Amino acid sequence: MAANDSAAVRTEGVWKTFHQEAEEVHAVRDVSLTVERGEFTALAGPSGSGKTTLLNLIGGLTRPSQGRVWVAGREVSEMSNQELARLRLEEVGFVFQAYNLLPVLTALENAEFPMLLQGVDPAERHARVGELFERTGMSGLEDRRPGKLSGGQQQRVAVVRAVASRPALVLADEPTANLDSTASEALLDVMGELNRDLGVTFVFATHDSRVMERSRRLVRMVDGAVAADERRA
Repeated sequence: MAANDSAAVRTEGVWKTFHQEAEEVHAVRDVSLTVERGEFTALAGPSGSGKTTLLNLIGGLTRPSQGRVWVAGREVSEMSNQELARLRLEEVGFVFQAYNLLPVLTALENAEFPMLLQGVDPAERHARVGELFERTGMSGLEDRRPGKLSGGQQQRVAVVRAVASRPALVLADEPTANLDSTASEALLDVMGELNRDLGVTFVFATHDSRVMERSRRLVRMVDGAVAADERRA
């Protein structure tokens, strides 16, 4: 069956099984899911529900034990390691719980780094990041290194880094987990604006009620399987 090229993500009968001593642990169980371009979707559930594993399968950070995964019409599950690295660089932006900024680089340099690897012209890199820093309230902080930024500011840099290279989708794993309520709300405002104004596709793995409330689609996971899939106006 061919992938739906209009979709940002599609999974078909995906399983992920880990072997712990003599026991098989099914972290993801038979998940078939389509995320269209421009969606703002949360994979929600408690620890151990499989949401982060599913996010990693979509991003090509781990391979399915069974089933197939497509990103922007390209089948991820059959790619070589080199092809996966190229796909992640070109099509997927990542926002991690721990920010994952490079401490020796400035905020601007961190945000531009994926585009540097892509070979984007310096002037174009500066223009894209400059616009996004203005949108996210980071103007004037371009020369600060991560150690001189608050947690909320670091996560905004991570969001700009994920979005600036214009990927097919952005995968965010517990992006608000290390932030206080004020910083969390501000970050969600930023991501919601980028979704509405620029059409950026976001898929979150979260157990934060604030992220769930803001999401226009809520996919609840229990024991590795999709238990409910709710779309909101």
